[in-house]
Amino acid sequence: MGEVKIRAAGPADLAGAAACMREVLDRDMGGYQERWHRDIDDLAVTYLQAPRAALFVAVEHGENEGRVLATTAVRPCHLVSPPNPEWLAARYNGPETCQLVRVWVRPQARRRGLARRLVAEASAWATEVAGYDTVYLHTDAGVPGAEAFWRSMPTVEVHDARPDPFNTVHFEIDLPKIAGRPGKGAEQR
Repeated sequence: MGEVKIRAAGPADLAGAAACMREVLDRDMGGYQERWHRDIDDLAVTYLQAPRAALFVAVEHGENEGRVLATTAVRPCHLVSPPNPEWLAARYNGPETCQLVRVWVRPQARRRGLARRLVAEASAWATEVAGYDTVYLHTDAGVPGAEAFWRSMPTVEVHDARPDPFNTVHFEIDLPKIAGRPGKGAEQR
């Protein structure tokens, strides 16, 4: 693989981003579920045209020029209860909180730090450009490597919902640690 650039996605990246997302969904997560993944059907509306939302991509340069290897996205947090606990939805469903979603890397591009770079870039954009104070995420701990990845990142566990049907663990990004600077963080709440 050639050099990889991390950037905010533009219209030309959307087909590649959707292909990357669908590949990871099919391989690692049992496939597309409209209830949870409908944002993939129209990435432009969800991430490029919506206020305070963005899609980020890791794009290969060189032999496979322009191929999207990994994705992540930021959007306003809108947790549904149920399946999420009511207290969790109340804590995060506000204008100061965004949700980090679609941190997915094609299998052949894993273990190269792309997800870490994307999370750092998306978190910086969320706080510095979009004005969020909190970056929330959840993961399906049943997906191989997912929980270990998030525990290796500067995160604070908020709630382990297991044994729920989705193996869900909820986190906040520790913003001062991911950015390497003082500021608000989950431990300071």
